[in-house]
Amino acid sequence: MTQPYQRFARHYHEGHYTQFARWVSETVFPHFQQALSFQPQSLLDLACGSGIFAAHMAAKGLHVTGLDISPMMLEIAREQSSSVNWVEGDMSRLKLAERFDCVTCFFDSLNYLLHAEEIARTFQAVSAHLNPGGYFIFDMNTIYGLAVSWQRFPYNLNQDTEDYLELMGTAYDYELDIADVRFIMFEREGERWARFEEIHRERGYHLDDILLMLEQAGLQPGYILGDPMSLRPLAENDGRVWITAQKPG
Repeated sequence: MTQPYQRFARHYHEGHYTQFARWVSETVFPHFQQALSFQPQSLLDLACGSGIFAAHMAAKGLHVTGLDISPMMLEIAREQSSSVNWVEGDMSRLKLAERFDCVTCFFDSLNYLLHAEEIARTFQAVSAHLNPGGYFIFDMNTIYGLAVSWQRFPYNLNQDTEDYLELMGTAYDYELDIADVRFIMFEREGERWARFEEIHRERGYHLDDILLMLEQAGLQPGYILGDPMSLRPLAENDGRVWITAQKPG
């Protein structure tokens, strides 16, 4: 059993998962820019993964830094763009020597922080790295999404090619609000198949706690959405929440 985004990193990038990053890059983020009347010149993408969003923003002319804790994901990210400043690090212990107009964190990456203290520390670090008037834009899986939506399909065949087979299983701890996602990977090696596993864990947080920690970090919540395109407010049965928060200035 390996840590998240090691063996899985390349399969993540070559699979369907990157569709989300492309959608955010091409549709969601520009829509937020329009809704907020906001045109950042610099951007920090936390948990940047394989770098699709960060590279897209750099291609648009922004000064971009992408940070991720996985060296395997950053290895792939460096293949996407030489214009981005790629940094290996823990977003809950963020300490860079510059500030940005915008900080982003997409694809429920914040849910990987399993302790409220880590979320609070990340929000405080975001605030410290934002220019006055800058925005923090992020999404998270809701408790409903992890505890209900994910558990409707506890086993899935995610990828099936000539050389690779991927199964995914989910479980939920209703006391800790933590979902376990088990990726079982089979890779063809000549005439044989090799088997690998990774466990990914995500914790759901109550919205009131998220908003309180943002405010304690000096960030003013703005949009709290269930659908970023229609700007529809979050509903009880939404699996994902989209939030914008501004640093006063």
